[in-house]
Amino acid sequence: MKNIKLLISLLLLSVTILLTESCSKAEPCINTNCLNGGTCVNGACECPDGYIGNNCEEQDPCFGITCQNGGNCVDSICECPDGFIGTNCELLDTTQIQLLLDIGVIPQALYEEGVSLEQIYGKIYQGGFIFYLNTDDGSGLVAATEDQSEEAPWGCYGIEISGADGTNIGTGSQNTIDIVSGCSEAGIAAKLCAELILNGKDDWFLPAKEELNLMWENLADSDGNNESTGPDDPGNIGGFTERWYYHSTELYSGTAGGRDFGNGLNLEASKAALGHVRAARAF
Repeated sequence: MKNIKLLISLLLLSVTILLTESCSKAEPCINTNCLNGGTCVNGACECPDGYIGNNCEEQDPCFGITCQNGGNCVDSICECPDGFIGTNCELLDTTQIQLLLDIGVIPQALYEEGVSLEQIYGKIYQGGFIFYLNTDDGSGLVAATEDQSEEAPWGCYGIEISGADGTNIGTGSQNTIDIVSGCSEAGIAAKLCAELILNGKDDWFLPAKEELNLMWENLADSDGNNESTGPDDPGNIGGFTERWYYHSTELYSGTAGGRDFGNGLNLEASKAALGHVRAARAF
């Protein structure tokens, strides 16, 4: 009799266990208690905004915090990527000018954040060294990172090149087009620039007179002492030699101009003379 009762008890226990397991499988949320308005779905709590945890029992310390510019919130604090600062990574870190330019911040934005032109000039951007920024519209000029020649003629001595007489900022590109169109000689300064592919850019030109002047003032003579001893001079940004460089502004049919990058003097030279060449491009 005792054995029969024991057997019956075991059978009842087995049935209870089976029924419990069956109910749990049929209702996976039966033993899940979601707090703070959380909702159980397939045995897991889906928490409302502002709460985290297996049962939505913890407040989310990053709720309502928006980290900008790729920042990441950790324990209610925005961890900012290099180049950005501020509570929400909303500010440019203007102590990291080159890094900001490298990640796509434009020079004009830096200027508007209080970075001086002197701090911007000489930084690498869009394939070269920045040497001019128009603070009204954000356009500017960069110099190639190396000379294109140490011994190139301006070209076409005795032939006047129609249109190659622009002197101002913004005229070097058209001067170069006019020179290449009007002078078929190989190896001339303008053609070396027009055919240049450097640092992924292919729209280089021989700078006009005022553009070359700015290249001297803001790069080769960045310390403003009106002299440069060459690439090793501390004030020489860009590795310019202390020799003279051509610009694209034609003076006469047999004469072109340039600038001495040793003492800063403007000069005139025969278009057949051999001078240094440093290309520019606009951004």
